[in-house]
Amino acid sequence: MKNMPFQNVNQQLNQPNIALVLGGGGARGFAHIGALRAFEEAGIEFDFVVGTSVGAFVGACYAVGTNTKRLLELAETINLREIHNGFWLVPNNATRIGNVLSRFIGDHDIENLKRRFVAIATDIKVGRQHIMERGDLASAISASCCVPVAFRPVIREGFHLVDGGLLNNIPADVAKMMGATHVVSIDINPTRGGGTTSLKTFEVLKATLSIITSNSSVAGLLKSDIIIEPDLSKYRPTSKDGYLDMIRIGYDATIEKIDDILNLIKNTK
Repeated sequence: MKNMPFQNVNQQLNQPNIALVLGGGGARGFAHIGALRAFEEAGIEFDFVVGTSVGAFVGACYAVGTNTKRLLELAETINLREIHNGFWLVPNNATRIGNVLSRFIGDHDIENLKRRFVAIATDIKVGRQHIMERGDLASAISASCCVPVAFRPVIREGFHLVDGGLLNNIPADVAKMMGATHVVSIDINPTRGGGTTSLKTFEVLKATLSIITSNSSVAGLLKSDIIIEPDLSKYRPTSKDGYLDMIRIGYDATIEKIDDILNLIKNTK
């Protein structure tokens, strides 16, 4: 049975609404789990969550109500080859991403989650941001995480969708647009924008996306009230290697901002 729709405070116009925004960054998204653990320990709950790419994946788990103990189990058991077979010159089917999510949390519609949830993708046909707040959750996550070239575009409700990070990697502006009075953002790729000396196709693609997302994060960072920036520069966005360290770094970076977040909540509730 699906959960009853979450009655979020955005429906009460006289109430503050604090959103959590989770940015994209591939496998560096393990750090989001550490951040959620810090929030959980501090008793911090957000009214709704907006995510791009891996931030949408982890955000969907949070919106369903998954605790961090379960998320740590997912981190331990997930095999990235379930998501991408490693042959980068042949695009994979992005629905593999949604299938992994569904096996972990079940099948859901976005509008029926415990917390309000929004996932961001890019409509490749018109080159515009695509906001997903209703419909099948698994297909929305597949679309939001659909790195161009590595995956074939996801066709969802007639739209041809790819990774939301192309246009909006830190979608705090979307959270504000949808009624958030305050936004806490987690940027798991604060060292973005670097190039490469390699001529290999995949390395050039990674550098291209890094440069693109450096621009696609500016608006969101400006719209954030608090930004958590774990330093994950030594970890690759395509590898699980060091995932426990990434979780710890995400946790530590969030702990440093816990007092600021608690004060934000105290002053707005």
